[in-house]
Amino acid sequence: MDADPDVPIESVKRSYAVVDAIREREQAGVTELSNALDLPKSTVHNHLRTLDTLGYLVRRDGQYRLSTRYLHLGRESRNGSDVFLYGREEVRCLAERSNRYSQLVVEESGRGTILLATGWHYEDLPPSARHVYPTHEHLHTNAPGKTILAHLPDGRVTEIVARHGLPERTERTITDEAALDEARATVRERGYAIDRGEMILGMTGVAAPIATDERVYGAVAAYGSDSEMRPAIEGTLPTLVQEAADGVRAELTFAALE
Repeated sequence: MDADPDVPIESVKRSYAVVDAIREREQAGVTELSNALDLPKSTVHNHLRTLDTLGYLVRRDGQYRLSTRYLHLGRESRNGSDVFLYGREEVRCLAERSNRYSQLVVEESGRGTILLATGWHYEDLPPSARHVYPTHEHLHTNAPGKTILAHLPDGRVTEIVARHGLPERTERTITDEAALDEARATVRERGYAIDRGEMILGMTGVAAPIATDERVYGAVAAYGSDSEMRPAIEGTLPTLVQEAADGVRAELTFAALE
C-alpha cells in the first residue's frame, strides 16, 4: 500500500483499508487481506486484532467480518442529518405520487451519499442479494449527483474532479470535464438533471436540487426502467421531483429560522 501525503496518520488509513477490503469480500482472513493490500501479515494481523477488540470486526474460524456496530453508526449519522429528517417524508410521498423508486442524496467528501432510497429494502430482497443499493457513488455518474455538481461553485467542482476523477461507470457516463461543464449548465437552465443509463444501464432517473443561494443541501431523485421513465420524463415527473425538492428546501429554511 503506497503512502499518501494527504493522510497525516498512515496507520488509520491502513485500518480503513482493511475494513473496506473485508466489506468487499464479506469476510476474509489474514493471508487474503495481506495479499490484497500488499501489506505484511503481521501488520494486517495487528489491525485486525485491534478492530476486533474494539468491536468493529467479528472473528470466526480465522475469518473476519464487519460487526453490526456499523449499522448503528450509520443510522445515528443519518438520523443526525437535517436533510434526512426534513426530507424523508417528501421523498416517500414522491415515491407514492410517481410510483417510482425515489432517493434523497447529499454530497459528502466529494461523493454522493444516498440517505434514503424507497423500494430498496434489504428485507424484501432474496438471500443472495448482498447490497440494498449503491449508497456512495461518484457524483458525475447519476442524476442527483449531476444536480448537486451543477449548483456547487466551480472551484468546489474542480476539487472534487481532481480528487475522485471522472471514472466510467457505463458507456454513457460523462468522463470529460468539458462535457461535465456543459451538463452542469444544462441542469441549471432546465432546473433538473436526467441520467439515462449513466450509472446503471437500463435505468433512467431525474433529479432536482435542494439548494438555496447560500448552500447546496442535496437532491431528490426518481428512478425507473428506461421504458417506464421515457414517457414519465416527457410528462409530469420532472415537476413532481422539483416540487418534492422545493418542499425539502422550504422545511430546511423554516427550521433554520426557528
